[in-house]
Amino acid sequence: MKFAFFTLGGYFFWEDIYNYQGWVIQHNVRNSKYRLLDKHNICRDSGTFEQCKTTLLKYIDAYELQPPYQDTVIILHGFAHTKKSLAKLCESLSELPANIVPLNYPSLRKGLKYHAKMLDQLIENLDIKGNLYIINVGTSCLITRQMIHNSANYRSYNIAGVLDINPSNSGSDLAELLTDKKIFNFILGPMLRDISTPRAVRLPRLPADINHGIIFSSGILRRTLKKHLAKFESITFDAPPTERSYAEKIKDLETSFLFSLKNQELFDECKTFLTTGDFSDQE
Repeated sequence: MKFAFFTLGGYFFWEDIYNYQGWVIQHNVRNSKYRLLDKHNICRDSGTFEQCKTTLLKYIDAYELQPPYQDTVIILHGFAHTKKSLAKLCESLSELPANIVPLNYPSLRKGLKYHAKMLDQLIENLDIKGNLYIINVGTSCLITRQMIHNSANYRSYNIAGVLDINPSNSGSDLAELLTDKKIFNFILGPMLRDISTPRAVRLPRLPADINHGIIFSSGILRRTLKKHLAKFESITFDAPPTERSYAEKIKDLETSFLFSLKNQELFDECKTFLTTGDFSDQE
């Protein structure tokens, strides 16, 4: 075991492939290196995955880290965001008797199939004993759909529910427009094309045996952008199939916050869905 250095969390070039009570093993997408970070983003070891995991086991014994819960909630941030955007949601969900695992993935560096494979690997590494719940924010719903479609083992994961927050299951018309410009493809990476409408609608939907809910929560910024972009005839926000067609359990919320992921009512609905399998009664 060794003390290495403080880090910024590796939000743009590192992906989380293991998580134990906030201690994270990350993989660098540029050079295939691994490192172990503690809850304070201090690098405790680096090298191979097995080396980092062995070091983590030593810290578990040394610090007497409590064993995880049986159930696990994995949360994926949206395109061009990092898991820092999930901080308030994770804090609220920490009240639940479950392991809360915010997943960081470098959305601007790799494509959809790569991230789906990484998510599958993370779930395999976690070796979850109870039920698994997945919360997707924005376009990350496509990663979950791709993972389930590709995985030969997803039924063994005991996925008890998938919850989408402001999803783009039908893709993004704006992303489709931007893919025509080389500069945006260079800046936003290969996933930009993957989240465009033509590609997104070709992805199989979630299997019928997975409980699937959607929360539409429009913050001020989202509502303002939608209002202004709607002026352009080439952009449609409900491209067929509509976002509401992907799940039978749907909750509509509005918030006075700039961003929806600061809304306590949204957090409460997430907890209700995770604990009961449905949303609270509509007013």
